[in-house]
Amino acid sequence: MSLLQRIQVTTQQIAEAISGVLDIEVTIVDDTLVRIAGTGYHYATIGEKIIGQSMYQKVINNKREYIMTDVNTDHECVNCAKKATCKELAGLCCPIIIGTKVIGVIGLIAFSSERQLELCSKNERLLTFVRNMAQLIAAKAIEQDSLSRVVLVKNQLETVVNFIAEGIIAIDQTAKIISLNSAAERILKVQAKDVIGFYINEVFPGTVMSDVLQDGNEFTEQKVNLWKDCKRYHYLMNAKPVIVDGVIQGAVASFWEVDDSQKVIDTPNNTRFSFDSIIGSSRMIQAAKAEANKITSTSVTVLISGESGTGKEVFAQAIHKASDRALRPFVAVNCAAIPESLIESELFGYEQGSFTGANKGGKAGKFLLADKGTLFLDEIGDMPFSLQSRLLRVLQEKVVEPLGGVRNIPVDVRIIAATNHDLKSLVQDGHFRKDLYYRLNVFPILLPPLRERGQDIVELAAFFLQKYGLEYHKEVRNLSDEVKVALQCYNWPGNIRELQNTIECAVIKATGDRIEIKDLPIGMVTSASNGEIQIGSFDSEKQVILDVMQVFGNSVQGKRQAAAQLGMGIATLYRKLRKYNI
Repeated sequence: MSLLQRIQVTTQQIAEAISGVLDIEVTIVDDTLVRIAGTGYHYATIGEKIIGQSMYQKVINNKREYIMTDVNTDHECVNCAKKATCKELAGLCCPIIIGTKVIGVIGLIAFSSERQLELCSKNERLLTFVRNMAQLIAAKAIEQDSLSRVVLVKNQLETVVNFIAEGIIAIDQTAKIISLNSAAERILKVQAKDVIGFYINEVFPGTVMSDVLQDGNEFTEQKVNLWKDCKRYHYLMNAKPVIVDGVIQGAVASFWEVDDSQKVIDTPNNTRFSFDSIIGSSRMIQAAKAEANKITSTSVTVLISGESGTGKEVFAQAIHKASDRALRPFVAVNCAAIPESLIESELFGYEQGSFTGANKGGKAGKFLLADKGTLFLDEIGDMPFSLQSRLLRVLQEKVVEPLGGVRNIPVDVRIIAATNHDLKSLVQDGHFRKDLYYRLNVFPILLPPLRERGQDIVELAAFFLQKYGLEYHKEVRNLSDEVKVALQCYNWPGNIRELQNTIECAVIKATGDRIEIKDLPIGMVTSASNGEIQIGSFDSEKQVILDVMQVFGNSVQGKRQAAAQLGMGIATLYRKLRKYNI
């Protein structure tokens, strides 16, 4: 599309304005001789291309004005194929020039003898006017071209910004949000159209962006906590001011949610969990702890399986802390949280200059950071298939080759892997290497879901109650009997992590000295009232029945209420009471 075609509407408006002022018809063509604008007779020919010899072609070739005073005597018209049907009697044409390039021609056309006489008698004055109009059209074309380039650059930048994994958010000088990228929408669980125009602290409270506006200082990896839907999210943020002519006009920040892919724990004091930290007296969790204790004096590779939120990293840290590697680093990597394009460099590191954007001096990978210690590979089932062979080689050869490197570096690392997938099924489906599976599954530990640890639920809830009561300075010490029943009856798809978030939120909402049923999420209360109890083992079923009976009592009416709460008939309840000798 030619420059004049991009401003066709403006060009037509200019043509009509000139025609109205001079009372003469006007036509404008581009450098390909396509008519872009026209008045009078030529209005109907807009969009058509002028074919054959013409004064417009002459103007484009010579880059000079041309005046045709009489179509019958002008030598440019003698051999014209359309001479017999042409209605033009005279014309004055001027090139539209940007730099040294002619982008089109503007012409004044006489279709009557009166206009022909006027055009010939006033050609110098008309030529000066048309030159000015040509310059105006050229300026409009330049403006449109610059705007198109700005839009192109803007689109390219938006594509780049939306491609990166970090959240990007920008505010103006009043701290109102003016833009955010796709990653920011995903991380904050919002849509741009719903938050643009809001103050940053309304959408992302606790950020340092308002401080940046006030003092103009940059912030690096500032910790930010955000409560949303009764759950606390943790972020790291970099922020800097936008300064124009020495004045702060806004701020821009990049941020990312802190997860296991950012954790690098370098000392035993930072390895928070030990076996004593694992709460629960149920048979299943005690069996898992006993199994884990068996390998603390070894460096055997461990594969911990279990649903999300069952405490796989807690077990991994406990194993490390009880081992002879406890004084060395514990490094955790979430294989599902790192983009596939970065996970190789994160695990194995890279040498200086190995790729565009690489840090000066290179970077040590997680294997080297964990040397002589423990590397915890969480969500190992989500590791890209293309990288599994490299991981297998490190496990077999005990050497690491950084990206761009030419030498192998020996490493002494104990591997503890974790997954919430069935790795055997992934192997059968061709999504996980069989040889890597056998290399990782040397010592398997299976963690039970919380719904199968019925007697542990209230114990864990009490622990979290004490923890968050102290953290939020609230005198909340107990759980009501109704809350205990609700916690027992709920299915806990998010396991211990969900229970922890539930109690933390309930502590915040509580107005008295204990958690009441109104402080729990609505969905959890509904599940309890419907008696949707999930019982996964002898221990848990007996404990749930004991807890419910304690609430409603041993009277006939109490047993009827207990049966209703448990979602079973009264006869079934009596049978289970006899079975468990309750």
